[in-house]
Amino acid sequence: MEKNYLKKKIQIIVNNFKEQKFDFVISKSIDCLKKFPKTIILYNLLGSSYQSIGKYLKAKEVFIDGLKLDSENIAIRNNLATCYKYLLQYENAENLYKKIIETNPKYVNAYVNLGNLKRDINKLNEAIELYEAANKIDPNNHIILFLLALAHQGLGNFEKSIEYAKNVLLINPTFVKADHLISLSRTYKKNDWHYLSLLKKIEGRELQEIEKIELYFSLSKANEDLNNISEAYKFLKKGNDLNKIKNNYEINTDLKLIENIKDLFEKINFNKFSNKNSNKIIFILGMPRSGTSLIEQIISSHSKVIGGGEMPILSNLVKKNFIDNEEISRNKLIELTKTPSKIISIANEYLDFVNYFDGGDKIIIDKAPLNFRWIGFIKILFPNAKIVHCYRDPKNNCLSMYKNLFEASLEFTYNEEDLIKFYKAYQDLLNFWQFKDSTNLINVSYEELIANSESEIRRIIKDCGLSWEENCLLYYKNKNPIKTMSTAQARKPIYKSSIKAFEKFNYYLKNIDKSF
Repeated sequence: MEKNYLKKKIQIIVNNFKEQKFDFVISKSIDCLKKFPKTIILYNLLGSSYQSIGKYLKAKEVFIDGLKLDSENIAIRNNLATCYKYLLQYENAENLYKKIIETNPKYVNAYVNLGNLKRDINKLNEAIELYEAANKIDPNNHIILFLLALAHQGLGNFEKSIEYAKNVLLINPTFVKADHLISLSRTYKKNDWHYLSLLKKIEGRELQEIEKIELYFSLSKANEDLNNISEAYKFLKKGNDLNKIKNNYEINTDLKLIENIKDLFEKINFNKFSNKNSNKIIFILGMPRSGTSLIEQIISSHSKVIGGGEMPILSNLVKKNFIDNEEISRNKLIELTKTPSKIISIANEYLDFVNYFDGGDKIIIDKAPLNFRWIGFIKILFPNAKIVHCYRDPKNNCLSMYKNLFEASLEFTYNEEDLIKFYKAYQDLLNFWQFKDSTNLINVSYEELIANSESEIRRIIKDCGLSWEENCLLYYKNKNPIKTMSTAQARKPIYKSSIKAFEKFNYYLKNIDKSF
C-alpha cells in the first residue's frame, strides 16, 4: 500500500519536474522525504530543482545528504559536481567528474559536463577531447555534436565547426541553434543553400519562441551579407521583439544599480589600498561589441599573458558580498573599506578561481565587458591591476549589440530604447571613473585602433606594463580561444568596414541615430 502511494507521489513530482514547476517539486519532495527519508530519487529531484532556480548552496546540501545514503549514486554525484561548477568551485567539480568517469567510463554526462567546464575556462582543446570521448559512446547525440561545433568555432576552426553543425542537422533538423552557429561562421552568397534552408524552416512547421528567435537572427545575418538591408532589419526586429517579450526585462533595475554605484564610490579614496597580487590580472572591460575580444587577442599574444575570456567570478563575488535587493549595500561597502582582512579574503577567493586556469607565472586577462560596473571593487581588491577600457562609436556599438544574439543574456540589447538608456548610463558611469582620482584607466578607442594600428598596439602593451613583442602585431594568428561572437572578426587583421556599419541601418534605427 505504502509502496503504491510512494510510487504515485514520485510520478507526480517527476511530471512536474519535467514541466519545470520547481517550487511544486521542492514543496512535495520535502513533504515526501519526511515520510520516506531513504528515497534516493527524491534527493535528486529536490537538489536539481534547487539548482534550477539558482539556489546552489541548498542544492549542494541536498545532494550531499543523498550521497550519505548511496555514496555511489551516479546521477547525484554528477549533479553535485555540476553544482560545484555553478558555485565556481571548479577544482571540486573537476575532481568529482573525473571520479565518475573512472568508475563509470560509459557515463556520457560526466564527459559532457567536464567538457563544458573546460570550455568555461577557455581550455577548448581539452573540451574537444572530452566531447569526442562522449561522441564515441553516443555517436548520434546531436547535443554532443553541437558542443563540438561550438568548441571548434571558438578555436577558429570554422570549416570543422560548420561540418559538425551540419551533422547536428542531419540527426535533428529542428535544432536551429546549429543553424545560427552556421550563420555566424560563413558569408552568404546569392542562392546560398543554407539561406534557402533557413527560409523553409521559418515558413514551415509551428515553431517554439526560442527557435523563432534563433532563425530570425540567422536570417538577418544572411540578408545583411546579401545586402538586403530592409529584410535584414525586418528579421532583426522580429527576433529582438520576441526576445524582449520572452525575457520580460525591466531596465530601471540596471539603471538604478549604475546610479547607486556612482553615489557610493564618490567619497572613497583608492590611494589607501594595496595588494601585492595586483599585477596578476589585466581587466578588459567596456560595452559588449566594443572591441574587448580584439584587445584580448592582442594582449594575450604576449608571451607573459594568457587570455581567460569572460570570467564570471568578479560579478559573482560582488553580488554575493555586497548586493541586497539589487542595490549595493552602503554598510557592506564601508565595512569592506575598513577591513583589510575582508579585502584579502575576497581577493584570494577571486585568485583561487583565476589560478585554476593554470597560467603559472603568466598574467591572466579577465575580459568580462560588464565588469565596467565593478571598477570600484577592482580598485579596492586589486589596486595596481591594469584596467583596459574599450569604447567605440556609440551608433556602431549599439547596432552591433542589437543585431547579435548573445549566448549570455544581455536583455538591454533587445530593444532600441533600452539600448540607448543603458548605453548612456554606461557613458555616465565611465565619465565618473575618468575624473575619479587614481582610477587610471587605459582607454582604447576602436576607431583609433583601426586608424593607427601599430602605434596603438604598442601603446596598449606599454601601458599594461609589458615589454614589447612583435607577436602582438600578429594577434590574428593567436590561437587563444574566443567563445564570443567576435571569434571570426578577432582572428582577422584589422579591417575598416565596421567603422561605417551603422550607415546601412540608420534609416531603420532612427532613435539610435538621433540619440548619439
